[in-house]
Amino acid sequence: MSQDFDVMPGNKAVAHGVRLARTEVVPAYPITPQTTIIEYLADFVANGKLDAEYIHTDGEHSCMGAAVGASMTGARTFTATCSEGLAYMHEVVAQATNYRTPLVMAVTNRTLGWYWALGPDYSDVQPELNLGWLVSFVESNQECLDTVLQLYKIAEDRRVLLPAMMNLDGFYLSYSHERVYLPDQDMVDDWLPRYDAPYPLDPTVNNKVPTSILGAPHHTTYRRIHEEVLEDAKQVIKEVDQSYKETFGRGYGGLIEEYRCEDTESLLVTAGSMTTATRRAVDRLRDEGEKIGLVKVRFLRPFPWEEFRQLSQRVHAIGVVDRMIQHGTGGGMIFNDLRAALCNIEGRCPVINFITGLGGEDVPIDDLYVMGKKVVKTAKTGKIEKEVEFVEHPAAKPEKPIEVETDNPIYPSGAGCAGCGSSIIIRHIMDILGDNTIVVNPPSCSVVNYTPVARNPWLLANFAAGGAYASGVYRGLKARGKADKVYVTGYAGDGGTVDIGLQSLSGAAERNESIMWVCYDNEAYMNTGIQRSGSTPIYSNTTSTPAGTEWSGKPTRRKNMALVMAAHRIPYIATASIAYIPDLRKKIKRAAEITRNGEGMAFIHVHQPCTTGWYYPPEMTVTMGRLAVQTGAWPVLEIDQGKLTLNVKPKELKPIKEYLDPQKRFRHVKDDQALRLESMLLNDWNGLLEMEKFDKLPWY
Repeated sequence: MSQDFDVMPGNKAVAHGVRLARTEVVPAYPITPQTTIIEYLADFVANGKLDAEYIHTDGEHSCMGAAVGASMTGARTFTATCSEGLAYMHEVVAQATNYRTPLVMAVTNRTLGWYWALGPDYSDVQPELNLGWLVSFVESNQECLDTVLQLYKIAEDRRVLLPAMMNLDGFYLSYSHERVYLPDQDMVDDWLPRYDAPYPLDPTVNNKVPTSILGAPHHTTYRRIHEEVLEDAKQVIKEVDQSYKETFGRGYGGLIEEYRCEDTESLLVTAGSMTTATRRAVDRLRDEGEKIGLVKVRFLRPFPWEEFRQLSQRVHAIGVVDRMIQHGTGGGMIFNDLRAALCNIEGRCPVINFITGLGGEDVPIDDLYVMGKKVVKTAKTGKIEKEVEFVEHPAAKPEKPIEVETDNPIYPSGAGCAGCGSSIIIRHIMDILGDNTIVVNPPSCSVVNYTPVARNPWLLANFAAGGAYASGVYRGLKARGKADKVYVTGYAGDGGTVDIGLQSLSGAAERNESIMWVCYDNEAYMNTGIQRSGSTPIYSNTTSTPAGTEWSGKPTRRKNMALVMAAHRIPYIATASIAYIPDLRKKIKRAAEITRNGEGMAFIHVHQPCTTGWYYPPEMTVTMGRLAVQTGAWPVLEIDQGKLTLNVKPKELKPIKEYLDPQKRFRHVKDDQALRLESMLLNDWNGLLEMEKFDKLPWY
């Protein structure tokens, strides 16, 4: 059969699968290395290649909530995440199963916690395994696309109706390019028709009320029924895989895929992308005359216990290669499940475990060959020398850093882009506050760029919890009698302030914690690849709001964070710009005075042009900042104890085109759109002039 092919990364293959499935709703939130999946989908929607509702959410918790809600209405739904994002949505992931929502989620596996490693292992998906989802793993980019389509067919089957999670190794598959065959759209439409929900959350067609609260006496019964559904899903998985093979020419064996297992006496068991290298290791051992085979686990939930029990009767030893450790059990994820599946079988074969590749470390063929040799030896002797073995490659100790004398707590240099304005902001903050400062820093560019060159404590906080971390640090110091000796300062981008971080920041403001919070606002999620945030201006072309045939950049206006924080009635709020340094320094000193005196929170919102995300020459960073102020795109003001003052007042606002034209993110903006934006900004400016007349804002 003839199929078009292209060379593409795994994330794009996933997006094509979603497009071919004619998915109707896509809630999205960026996180590395998942982000490009939602970027490709945004491009498809922006250019009319996918007719879907694309929801820009404020964080992963909301993202999964939107996915569950959409799926309950009967809309075919997709989302994607990984690592800390998957953990953050955990509560709603658990809820998706009891509502029987057949949504599909891609997880580009990445280490969870553990010093914020970016590399792939399966520690992120492990906490989700027992929530009742279908959980699959893929080996290749082709399997990414094919499995998305299969999962919709499986999940939407009336015998199943459960959410499905597809795991692809971050970086190894998500960003690596391989040849991928694209099925014909008409063939996919015939094979995967529109989802027909049996009981949609839609009173126009169905008046049945979904069960939201279940009495305790019913829980055991319903959990038993859920187990029966998962067992029934096994047959559906096999049927769908066979049907896909007959239709499109590719099949993957159902729950597991066997390789060279015809006459095998021992087995290696793997999941994910390491399977390809394991095939080569098995080939090498076969060439040496060893009768060893390979089993790739495609579905870890439901677990293929029956398949493994049958295989165990044919072999003398099984070696499981795990990319995750279940701490406290002594073994890995698949190993513990497989060992449990075989425990009641008479004369069961020995099972040994190799734990490797954690944190994204490569698993080379040579290592897998050695593991295979040990499994073969166990099969021949019947003896287990070591039940669980960690296959390690300790890194060399880093050289001692060179000491540099400086009065500023931030050492010279940093990893920022050329023209990055964040370095200007943080160096002035630290120059004023000094060494006795604790910086609480949610994930952002600054974490990567300036944590390594800071000599004062920098605490990396979870993205959604920066305000809570800062509150805890301040209260801990207060309890120890040191609150007046140490500055506690949040330093976060617009994502960690305006969107996902807003809830904990709002809580800290409502409690009026005596901490300083500085938002350096580059108007998008620059750290993950220039996706829109709640602070992105209208019409901005970002990777998640691309300008296309159907979209003209971001369709909505930015949040007014100064007034959002003013609604909390905290003692000090200010906006600032890197183009007006004396004003910025004055405001940092005022904020420090307020927090040191225990008067409450001080919030400073600093505008930081970004050469990478706005597409202007690096030498123009300060110029862009000045133009933002002079056109009214970024008013510079302060609200001190309720009194609003405009600190920089141009006699007349410059035309907005002077600010837009140097930035390629606005090059698609038409004259009428520019005039509309100019009108909005003038209206805002006049509103501020009116508020400035008050001795104190009315709600203070």
